[in-house]
Amino acid sequence: MDNPIAHSGGKIRYTLLVPGLTVFLPPGLIHFVFRLAGKGRQTFVLGGHILQWSCLDNWMKIVLDQLRFPNITNEEIRPAVEQYVEVVATLILERQKRGRVEELGGEETIARFFALYKVCLDLLSIMD
Repeated sequence: MDNPIAHSGGKIRYTLLVPGLTVFLPPGLIHFVFRLAGKGRQTFVLGGHILQWSCLDNWMKIVLDQLRFPNITNEEIRPAVEQYVEVVATLILERQKRGRVEELGGEETIARFFALYKVCLDLLSIMD
């Protein structure tokens, strides 16, 4: 993760998208998009970020990796990351109060999230 451009390991898979096809990539999946060149070839792509309740601890791991190794992403997450993790932590606590623990992956997932959340806040305080 220190030098993602020099990475040469792992398996590579690809798919050719055709009009009307939608692809969902789970959080943390490394991906590239190549557009076919040529006259008359148009490309329209929309992207977004979706946070799944069942993957909150995994999302927190990804946030920490992006803070520790900023070259692994093409986005600058530092300016807003504290706000993001605070909002997610608040949402988790609200669901927990309502007894909706299982949809969050259970108590163990919540505990892992908050352990990583603390590491994240500690890291952010060091970075300031």
